[in-house]
Amino acid sequence: MRKQILLLICALSIAGCAHMPAKPAAMDTGEPSPGMNRCSGPKQCAEMHFMLSDLKLHDGNIDGAIEELQEAVKYDPSSRYLYLLFARLYIQKQSYKQALAYTEKALNIDKTYIQALYTKAEILSDTGDTKQAVDILKQIVRLSPDSEDAYITLALTQYHADDTAGAKDTLKDMSVHVPSSPYPYYYLAKIAVDEKNYKEAIVYYNKAFKTAPDFYTALYEEADVYAYMKDYNKAIAVYRSILAGNPDEYSLYEKMGDISLTAKRYTDALDSYKKAETYIPSLVLQLKIGMVYVELQQFNPAEATFKSIIESNPSFYRAYYYYGLLLAENKKYDKAIEILNKVPQDNEMYTGSIEEIAIIHSQQNDNKEAEKILFPVVQKYPTVEHYNLYASFFAQDKDYKQAIDILNKALNKFTDSQALLYHLGVLYDQSGDSANAISVMKQILKINQKSADALNYIGYTYADKGIKLDTAETMIKEALKIRPDDGYITDSLGWVYYKKGLLKKAIVTLTKAVKLSKDDPQILEHLGDAYLKAGNRASAVKTYRMAIGSKQLTDEKLKKKLQGKLLKLGAK
Repeated sequence: MRKQILLLICALSIAGCAHMPAKPAAMDTGEPSPGMNRCSGPKQCAEMHFMLSDLKLHDGNIDGAIEELQEAVKYDPSSRYLYLLFARLYIQKQSYKQALAYTEKALNIDKTYIQALYTKAEILSDTGDTKQAVDILKQIVRLSPDSEDAYITLALTQYHADDTAGAKDTLKDMSVHVPSSPYPYYYLAKIAVDEKNYKEAIVYYNKAFKTAPDFYTALYEEADVYAYMKDYNKAIAVYRSILAGNPDEYSLYEKMGDISLTAKRYTDALDSYKKAETYIPSLVLQLKIGMVYVELQQFNPAEATFKSIIESNPSFYRAYYYYGLLLAENKKYDKAIEILNKVPQDNEMYTGSIEEIAIIHSQQNDNKEAEKILFPVVQKYPTVEHYNLYASFFAQDKDYKQAIDILNKALNKFTDSQALLYHLGVLYDQSGDSANAISVMKQILKINQKSADALNYIGYTYADKGIKLDTAETMIKEALKIRPDDGYITDSLGWVYYKKGLLKKAIVTLTKAVKLSKDDPQILEHLGDAYLKAGNRASAVKTYRMAIGSKQLTDEKLKKKLQGKLLKLGAK
């Protein structure tokens, strides 16, 4: 708010002073004498002290500047501008009481002095009296009914004071009184975005651009809104329309690449990044190109890209990090560790590189080495993420006691971390202590009643045990209100229905869960069980086979379990 109002205050220059002549009076070069002997008259004396004040202000001497203004106002006590300068200087000192007093002196001379009214509104807003600040800004609007700044400052002040309705009304009034301005529509769009009313925001952004066809900011933000809505085609279409009017906006190719990457349209992303790199070559663009090659599983060009970056810019350590990830993904573990180890400790990518080295050792079933490597990082950079990863290495070796101890120590630092608590609850469950698991999940719900994960975990645990099924159903339905398209929460609800014997509802719900989870084998097993219990042996066999054939099936224990179910049914 302060920045907005400062833009509206007249520059504190000699030309802005209504009572100061354009040129300074000549001064004696000899020994200065007191009072009037140093200048030819009151106006000239006032100007001289004003100039001295300005010089001291430029030197950072605010108190000295105030002293000179005090002398200036003695010679020109009717200058509203001098009193306003006093107010601005006291604002810099955060002496708001004195600032307000001098603002009032300026307004006593001229009640319609716009700059003084803005300053008063600023002081009141900064000291918490937003209501009176709004009243003054409304007065400015009445005095300057065609001023963009007046309306915008009022609307923003109302909005920051949580008077959204008032801000909207002000902006709508502005659209009537200043019809050539795009800003009422622009700020109405931004409010709509804050309210997640994206369709309304798009309407207003379009109105802003239609009102001022060179106001491309509206189109940039409209594209962002389409991206929020996951309507990637329209987002890219907006960027293309901007390029049609501004063909030199080469940075938009990178933006289109980012959107295509988010949409997992990797070929389109690669094309956009390459075009952007042609016009505005950068290391970041080259890195993105390498990352897209990885997503396309074109590992040779990806490796060539990362190598090229490193050879030409050996201190660009992000490239080392992503090159290391690529090598690890291709199981070239020794080379990956060699590359990742080249990231120095004072680089922002260092901790990430050490984490990846630890993960590589874990993937090689050497969790002891992973623990050893990550331990110094946990000690020096104790974050929630580091503690969770460190504990996971012990959990993979089924050392649940040590893993649980690590997380409990972490919770002494990060008391209300839902991520730590959730991991702790899972570890209790994996160790066979479901009572403590549920207790921890309930602790999460005390912190956040809308934790879909905790609600679902407790509900599914009850369902799996066949206890408190009504409570389980209620909790899982609450979780689904938060994440309605979550396949795993939908599976939990289907499993509750299965346990209640509501097999038709179970089959419908579990079928939906399979689609949402893209053929998760555990959910397919649940659906097969529901078919079997409902007497539909053929569908059960088909579903178990789908589970075994799922690309997501990596758990050998689950695979053997599914194969055993097929054998019992006389199927292969």
